[in-house]
Amino acid sequence: MIALFDAASGGGAMGSITLRVEQDHVEGVAKLNDPVGAAIELIWNALDADATNITVEIERNEIDGVGKVTVSDDGHGMPSESCASYFDKLGGSWKKTALVSLDKRRAMHGRNGQGRVRAFALGQHVRWTTIGHGVDGRIKTVIEADRAAMRSYSIDRVGPTAEATGTTVEVWGAVPHLDRLLNTARVIAALTTEFALYLETYPDSSITFDGIRVDPAKVQVHSAVYTLSQVGDAAPPELRVIEWRKGVTRELALCDSLRMPLVKLRPEIQAPGFNFTAYLSWKGFEERPQDLALVDWDEESPASNVVEEARERLREHFRSRVEARRREQVLEWQREEVYPYEGDPVDPSEITERDAFDTVATTIAKHIPKTRGAKKATLGLLKETLAAKPGHTPEILERFFSLSRQEKEELGLLLKRTSLTSLIRTSSEVTDRLDFLRALEILLFDTEAKKVTRERDQLHKILENEAWVFGEEYSLMVSERGLSEVLRKHLALLRAPEPQDTSVRLPDGSVGRVDLMLSKTTVWVQKPHHLVVELNRPSVTLGMAEFGQLVKYATTVVGDERFRATEANWDFWLIGNTMDDALRSLTRQPHLPPGQAGTVGSNARLWVREWSEVIQECKQRLHFYRDRLDYQSTDEHALEYLVRKHADATPTILQPGEEYAAEEPAAIVPTPRSGVGAPETQVTAEG
Repeated sequence: MIALFDAASGGGAMGSITLRVEQDHVEGVAKLNDPVGAAIELIWNALDADATNITVEIERNEIDGVGKVTVSDDGHGMPSESCASYFDKLGGSWKKTALVSLDKRRAMHGRNGQGRVRAFALGQHVRWTTIGHGVDGRIKTVIEADRAAMRSYSIDRVGPTAEATGTTVEVWGAVPHLDRLLNTARVIAALTTEFALYLETYPDSSITFDGIRVDPAKVQVHSAVYTLSQVGDAAPPELRVIEWRKGVTRELALCDSLRMPLVKLRPEIQAPGFNFTAYLSWKGFEERPQDLALVDWDEESPASNVVEEARERLREHFRSRVEARRREQVLEWQREEVYPYEGDPVDPSEITERDAFDTVATTIAKHIPKTRGAKKATLGLLKETLAAKPGHTPEILERFFSLSRQEKEELGLLLKRTSLTSLIRTSSEVTDRLDFLRALEILLFDTEAKKVTRERDQLHKILENEAWVFGEEYSLMVSERGLSEVLRKHLALLRAPEPQDTSVRLPDGSVGRVDLMLSKTTVWVQKPHHLVVELNRPSVTLGMAEFGQLVKYATTVVGDERFRATEANWDFWLIGNTMDDALRSLTRQPHLPPGQAGTVGSNARLWVREWSEVIQECKQRLHFYRDRLDYQSTDEHALEYLVRKHADATPTILQPGEEYAAEEPAAIVPTPRSGVGAPETQVTAEG
């Protein structure tokens, strides 16, 4: 019910209003367990009233608890004639249709008409004293209410006054959770993140809590602004990231186009060691602000897509910030001459080792002793610990440095994924493989090198120790041995009894020798899969004569009852630099995958492969790791690897001391293929 007011200018008229909603609904809107949120809401009300100075005073009682909370401002106040309409209902605030404030044309925050009931989270009794311009001039009005009956408000029109406009909200009477207001540091942090953009946009505004002025600029460490992809005709979303010196609750605030917060989400990113708030402003958020809290559940909505892009940009931001902070710390250690490494890293494994050291050392930097001698000793011991016992590093650091939960989580993310020794070993293996592929290109395609690269003494010997080129999932079983040995290895793999006669002959009665035989040996393979590869020197152009040799091997294996006694799949490769037109046409049959030249029986396939195609497939497998390591092999690295790993098989022209400069191999453009995967077992045979 709304009581009518006596409009006499002399004041003293009394009235009361009752909210037209149920008590339990009012209690839900009031959020009685959140006094800090209540203070924030009252400050927003003051800013929406064009206040320049807002002060929140905490009056302590005799037991040093909160006795009274007073929020005062110098805004335009509430006109006496409008007070009833301001307090008689929830929702439907006039601010909902007003984009800017009445006098100063500032962006408006409050639009739900619920701010006044939030005051009940601050105490049992609430009194608003407001002075605003009305039809009769400047009038003072007092509104009072009690938490026990928060639907009812009494309004007293005091009368004309010469006092300045503004509103003072006084709240007293003990309620639960009120002591949260006494944690001044946490409250200031909450106010800082809440009002950072507003105070930056309107620097003439001032907020003071319990004698401390809220000044976001003083506690900012770093800030950045990113423009996201445009959605529709509206201006593209803007992401503002602010990093703070002191601990804050990480938030992703969704804001309207005027940078006013609408709802707060969890950032859902990992950024150990950073205190930050992200503000995502976009006009599209204004269409259905009541649905924004559920934006993560509606994956197809434009708002959800904008939020997801913002989170990915946040991840990129903090990845770069982590690297920047680490570089700064490492440079400081180098200037102090306490860094345990000298010079620039050259070997890829050393680069990885240093990266791992920098990650761990900079994480615990604040725990490292301050004196130069102790600092140098600590960093040196940490280096040795990481090299000798990387798996024990977290326990050792926890024992000696008492790491915080966040620091332990950061280390855990690094060390849980893989041990540091594995990181170093893997990076070294990847760079070695990249160097080998470059060396193989030189052997096969360089004009001078391919003239002297022999098949059996060099190419075969090198490849038997680099069998990964033919597929990661295979193990080398036979190298330059006869088909009889192939049979014995095949039966041993299946744990089948070996027959009395294991000699295998080609149709002409000769002994067929294979270069390499590789087999898939993992336990989940239901039946073995072998690959036989026949190698040819780079100068040979593959033709029907070379292909005929491959057919002999396949026919012999498939036709031998000792091979047929146990099921297996076979792939036979003929591989060289190039092939003639007749053979190429055989590998381009419409009913077969590109590269396959035919079949023998039901379990053997014949393939003709060019080295350019095989090398390109290897590079594609290593593409991800190459990019992550940012490694580009050079001729110097490639030849150094070749001599280091395969000295006896490296042509003399490529040995140290020889005058040699590798030419750039012709661009490798593999013949298009589709539907062809790496065979599961490989055998190479020398042609």
